[in-house]
Amino acid sequence: MEKNKRLEAQMVKYKDLLTIRSKECGEPLVPLINIPNAYLSNMSDMKKLFGEIIIVRKSILNKLEKAQLILKKKNKNYSLFVTYGYRTLDIQTGRFLNRLRVLSAEFYSSADDLYEAVHRSIAVPTVAGHPTGGAIDLYIIDLHTNLPLDFGSKIYDYTTKKYYVFSQDISNKQKRNRIILRSVMMKAGFAPFDGEWWHFSYGDKEWAFYYKKKFSLFSAL
Repeated sequence: MEKNKRLEAQMVKYKDLLTIRSKECGEPLVPLINIPNAYLSNMSDMKKLFGEIIIVRKSILNKLEKAQLILKKKNKNYSLFVTYGYRTLDIQTGRFLNRLRVLSAEFYSSADDLYEAVHRSIAVPTVAGHPTGGAIDLYIIDLHTNLPLDFGSKIYDYTTKKYYVFSQDISNKQKRNRIILRSVMMKAGFAPFDGEWWHFSYGDKEWAFYYKKKFSLFSAL
């Protein structure tokens, strides 16, 4: 419990993002191509709008292609696999409120603490990255098996805190796989989120805060 509290103290928080201003650059949303991708059954709410197509900002696609090349240099049998991109603000709000209701049953010393707890798994809509088109969820697959590498927890599994990037409750091999993903994505220009090993962004408020930018490049669409 205490070790997870220490990890949470180092994560980007909702309050950190409140002062980041947005300067929408007008970059278009585009279909995610050239990188293997698919919505997973437990995170398929965008299918009703775009079918099987995952949508991202154009620069996200460009940076993913760069990240894929970096990964291939490490291991030609590895590939990125994207499971989520753009999310409408309505869907983000619905997911946030559902999570808020669940965590409201637990004890938190203040409303701020409750909001921060929810934000660690479902971002507060006003600062969230997915509605900007600048955030993605992904993992690495082995092309020999078409299965994900072992990251210590399944993507979107919130039943334990093993989804925290630097969880101490996973094996060294699982830690190494997380480091590979994190390194590849950061070299391509993405910002990581230490609260979810699979979540990365570019151009949103989290990216701006992480890299000490005065403004985000994208606003919610």
